[in-house]
Amino acid sequence: MPINYIANLIVKGPENTAGWKYIRKLGPPALLITLLKLYFNGSNNTWQRDLHGKVYMITGGTSGIGSELVKELAQRGAQLVLLTSQLEKDNSGAVWITDYVDDLRDATGNPLIYVEQCDLSSLYSVRKFATKWLDNRVPRRLDGIICLASERVPPGKQREVSTEGVEKQLAVNYLGHYHLLTLLIPAIKSQPIDRDVRIVLSTCSTQAVGTVDLDDLLWENKLYPSRSPWKVYGSSKLMLHMFAKEFQRRLDEEYKKKKHSPDVVSRIKVNVVNPGIVRSPSTRRFLSFGRVFGLLLYLILYPVFWIFFKSCESGIQTIIFALSCPDLLNIEGGKYIRECKIVDTKLRKELEDKKLQKELYDETAKKIAELEKISALERNIGNKKVKKGKNAKKVKKGKKEEAEGIENLLKEKINGLSNADRNRLFRSVFDDSKDVYPDMKHKDLTEEQESARNILLKKLDEKYEASRKKVPTKDNSNEKKSE
Repeated sequence: MPINYIANLIVKGPENTAGWKYIRKLGPPALLITLLKLYFNGSNNTWQRDLHGKVYMITGGTSGIGSELVKELAQRGAQLVLLTSQLEKDNSGAVWITDYVDDLRDATGNPLIYVEQCDLSSLYSVRKFATKWLDNRVPRRLDGIICLASERVPPGKQREVSTEGVEKQLAVNYLGHYHLLTLLIPAIKSQPIDRDVRIVLSTCSTQAVGTVDLDDLLWENKLYPSRSPWKVYGSSKLMLHMFAKEFQRRLDEEYKKKKHSPDVVSRIKVNVVNPGIVRSPSTRRFLSFGRVFGLLLYLILYPVFWIFFKSCESGIQTIIFALSCPDLLNIEGGKYIRECKIVDTKLRKELEDKKLQKELYDETAKKIAELEKISALERNIGNKKVKKGKNAKKVKKGKKEEAEGIENLLKEKINGLSNADRNRLFRSVFDDSKDVYPDMKHKDLTEEQESARNILLKKLDEKYEASRKKVPTKDNSNEKKSE
């Protein structure tokens, strides 16, 4: 059909071709939109790599580009370990994450997809996961760690903090990934020398507006910019980029010391990837200001966003390039990759300052150590209070139940006695018998003896009151006669 139409257009001319006026009117805008869409979609990865048997650990793999990347890697046969905060103690998100993984396994035909609890906004949760991962006699295989988890606060929102009281964007985007990777150093270094281990960290163009202040690294003293939270977000991404460079250098130094050769290149590569502006859930939340009215505005402007923003499928192309390109093995790590290309141009002076990167690395380690100590103390105090309260309740409840049990048992025994036995028991209250009151002037009674004594005294009072009602006194009898 298109061939016949084009032939008719050439032979008979545009004026004699059906629909030409519509093509002339709508064709140029459609062509322009198509070209813009192709341009802003970015480059596609052309490298292919067999991932069967490879093991990758992924943060942020349940939504956005992370979800799309997980699907792509699973289809290529990789074994995936998804780190998520959905597996809370109350299992509030366990059902959802279980369905999500089951759907992934069915869609990709790959059963090797697993989930581990690791909340990046909690240093304690990160340490628990890392300890669990390292607590293995034989080191686990690990071919890569992909850090895609990101927290982006929309404008107008108040400061949000993590479990340790750190600003949420800095806690998740920087501190959480820093803590995870540094704790997993033994697992990374224990991999065979010939294994291609790749660590990929995701950054953003907003790192251009970020700042690094070693005196106030976590924005504890500075006023939080609620109207421009991208400054904090950019700072977290900038510090993550600087950390990646220093982390790569430290891994290289240890590898060279181990091999006793300064010219040996490590096969552990740490690279930073910029996927571009993607129509992800975090982008939608940011552009909609986290409000319903903003979401309606986002839906109205969606055709514009569709043209200028990448889809999640296009956004993962650079990440797959960083995992697949063989050229990255023969060069130093710590590279910045964008649009499936290595960017060699200078971006920020902080990214070229090795001394500042080292200071940032060391200062962050100190901050994390301080935060973990404070968090541990708070947990211990809280656990002691809870434990003490529970124990006190248990003891009080146990004593009460024990006393009630003894009292009920004695009541049953008393009710089962004959009148003669009851009389003897009644008189025994006034005896100093050791069976009932063993040396009570010099020794404290046991709980059982005290309960028995109280019951007997109570029975004595009841009998006394009953006798007063049944047997009238002489005064009372005289009054009745006179009446």
